[in-house]
Amino acid sequence: MSSDQPSPASDDRVLVAFLPEPRDLHLAETQGWYRIRQRTLAERLRGGLSSFRFLAFYQPESFGPEKYSVRRFARIRSIREAPRVELLPDETGHPRAHHVYCKLELGPVQLLDRPVISLRPRRILFFPTTWERLQKAEEINELFVGTTLEDVLYRQLRMMELRPEREYYLDWPNPARRGQPKHPMFLDFAVFCRDRNLNIEADGDAWHTGPTAAASDNERDNLLEANGWHVLRFNRAQIQQEMPGVAAVIRTAVNRYGGHRDPAHLIRFFAADGRLGPAQGTLDL
Repeated sequence: MSSDQPSPASDDRVLVAFLPEPRDLHLAETQGWYRIRQRTLAERLRGGLSSFRFLAFYQPESFGPEKYSVRRFARIRSIREAPRVELLPDETGHPRAHHVYCKLELGPVQLLDRPVISLRPRRILFFPTTWERLQKAEEINELFVGTTLEDVLYRQLRMMELRPEREYYLDWPNPARRGQPKHPMFLDFAVFCRDRNLNIEADGDAWHTGPTAAASDNERDNLLEANGWHVLRFNRAQIQQEMPGVAAVIRTAVNRYGGHRDPAHLIRFFAADGRLGPAQGTLDL
């Protein structure tokens, strides 16, 4: 942290944001700003942008050797609205030239002490974390701040030596709604297996009760199943009171679908003692 900036507090909120191309990093470093489409922000974030003190940058495939990682951050100094053409005056012909964006005015862009790596290629838009997590995390899934149920289930999955991806983004056209845009979804946990991947959901009572929520979950689960995923849902009582049973169901599903495929493409199965065995094969690439 530069000497003219106050030191971050451990609970300072950090917005991890998608940085599309090296050009966008250059703009942040030389002109001191970052842009967010308001529609994207409204769909993904709860609360207000003003609650975030820092911006951290997730770098996708376009960054070559630095791809799939968070390596840089900057303090957010102010936020205002601006049309895209004001931010990028050389792109007056862009189809969104006159759309209104959020412009985040930034302090100096700085390197983290160590990068936070994504073990798998994945799509990340925006998600909140804290300064403490950003400093301590070694891989991207350690940055996510979930519900209490999600955090408990994540710890259980890691104790089982699985490598779940948190808030894993997918989208497909929904054949039941022809002509409509792709249906985006964020999976609580994605566990990759050789034959069929698992979506494991921690269903809090507030978000998954009532006919509307049930219908939405049903439509979502059907779309996942149709595209080669198997869905496991566990409610509050199961996670809080029946975790051995939850773990047993997950182990059974992993073995049934060909074993856990870890980021190095090693295939591992659960043994009779409940432990995930050593590498027992590799996935043909």
